Amino acid sequence: MRIIWDARACNGCRICELACSFHHNKTFSPETSDIKVIRNNRTADFEWFIGSGCDLCEGEPQPLCVKYCPDEALKKGVA
Repeated sequence: MRIIWDARACNGCRICELACSFHHNKTFSPETSDIKVIRNNRTADFEWFIGSGCDLCEGEPQPLCVKYCPDEALKKGVA
């Protein structure tokens, strides 16, 4: 299983970064998140990266990034 990102649905709010950092560190700190959302200033597109430390929020009913994404741009899926 992994997290699947829909670039068309993402608005770049970065709530996923906050949810990820809270899961791992119990703080809201994008710097410590395994997820990074980056805006390309030339094209206004967003890029999304997920680090190797992602454990799909082990111990939670669903990954917190998926749960709190306001635009449903993240899903848990198979790839």
